[in-house]
Amino acid sequence: MKSSSQPAVEFTLRDHRAADFEALWQLDQECFPAELAYSRTELAGYIHRQSSVTLVAERDGKIAGYIVAERGGRKVGHIITLDVRAEARRSGLGSKLMAAAEERLGAMGCASVLLEVAVDNAAAIAFYHRQGYVTLATIPRYYNDRTDALLLGKKRAPEMP
Repeated sequence: MKSSSQPAVEFTLRDHRAADFEALWQLDQECFPAELAYSRTELAGYIHRQSSVTLVAERDGKIAGYIVAERGGRKVGHIITLDVRAEARRSGLGSKLMAAAEERLGAMGCASVLLEVAVDNAAAIAFYHRQGYVTLATIPRYYNDRTDALLLGKKRAPEMP
């Protein structure tokens, strides 16, 4: 539990830049097992889709985390990946990135957001549930045709006039 005398850790969020790519890919390799981490080609493809948004979090000029999301059909957003450096976890950064991505997806017309998470990633599942996501289904053999995934979803609150 954080003591009230601890200063809040501040991160700056910004849109990704082309020069960030190698650092983002390296962070993905650190955050996920080799069999689940994206290849350079896969990650670049997701980041450069016309309907995607990639937000980068920095602290002291260093990338501490990022999120890639996209607007899909039928007003449904999709979180592609959320990566946070080990030393920045449990600081509120993941929640900040999720909220910012959900806000961007909402501005793009998305009424709900979906994501997948490995069934054996208990920490991530608990995190997403705390963010208001609910389990919708299990997707058999989703990751590399071996590991099941949970499909999680969240309806966005309607924008206030």
